[in-house]
Amino acid sequence: MFDDVWHSQAPLKVLLFAWMLFRNWLPTKDNLVRRRLLQNDDNICVGGCGCPETVNHLFFGRDTFNSVLFLVLRWLGLSCIAPSAAHDHLLQFGHLAGLPRSSHSFLRIIWLASVWVIWKEQNNRVFNNIALDAHSITDKVNQLSFLSLKSNMHIFGYNYHD
Repeated sequence: MFDDVWHSQAPLKVLLFAWMLFRNWLPTKDNLVRRRLLQNDDNICVGGCGCPETVNHLFFGRDTFNSVLFLVLRWLGLSCIAPSAAHDHLLQFGHLAGLPRSSHSFLRIIWLASVWVIWKEQNNRVFNNIALDAHSITDKVNQLSFLSLKSNMHIFGYNYHD
């Protein structure tokens, strides 16, 4: 699983982020409580849902961010029932059945861009008090995916609107 991430053409900072995501080393509230940087009762998600803020909740349980992943799948013309754990989510997303093997690396890059943009948006909400809607976040995923694919391929026959 980790080899799939390291062999991706995504930017290094996104690859390091994904590595931390899979190891549950991101500074989510549950991890900050475990490291004794927050009090035990400070682990509630900033989204106001009342759930503890864990990695899986943040990326796959919150309505706004979960809808971003749904919009990304719709943008790709795909559908699936998404698992609620990061490892399983990447595995399913990166190897969607019925797609040619050559598309798996593209899908991994798009998945990595999705979780990176969701993490950045979470930080904007916490530190800058700025919240974008799911469609605006998805547009950022599209841009980052396109730029990552275009910058790492010698021949890339698509423009942004394709």
